[in-house]
Amino acid sequence: MKSSQLFLKIKKDMERCKSKVENKNISENPDSIDFIMSKYNQDNFNEIMDLSFLELDDEIDEEKLNDFQKRIDYFFSLYSPDDEKFRDFIKAISLYLAFFAKKPLHPPEIKFSDGKGVYKEQDIYYCTEKANSLRIRCLYVNIAFVNK
Repeated sequence: MKSSQLFLKIKKDMERCKSKVENKNISENPDSIDFIMSKYNQDNFNEIMDLSFLELDDEIDEEKLNDFQKRIDYFFSLYSPDDEKFRDFIKAISLYLAFFAKKPLHPPEIKFSDGKGVYKEQDIYYCTEKANSLRIRCLYVNIAFVNK
């Protein structure tokens, strides 16, 4: 799949969410995880919607793409099996973050209950929550998960 095709699919999926996201009023405690995650997702949604087209002809590794999507589906099957619209929204945002923006799935400024969060060393983002939930050290490198 060409990266331009994936981007158009992401954009189309975001168009379906437009009325819900644009009408969402984030009025929680600005230090809460829910607020930080909602704002990060909303900011990335706006970023996607502001882009008219990415002229990219790179090939997307379909094996990595399918694996990534399966991981998101699996997560939602455990934690929110009945919320298909939210899953599709998060999947599209996550695809954009991983394959285009090269940003972590959790916002870098987030701090989890254990005081840890997402941090960056050189051009690599580490997410301590992902490592905790999977009981592995998970390293985000561009679009790939590397487990150690």
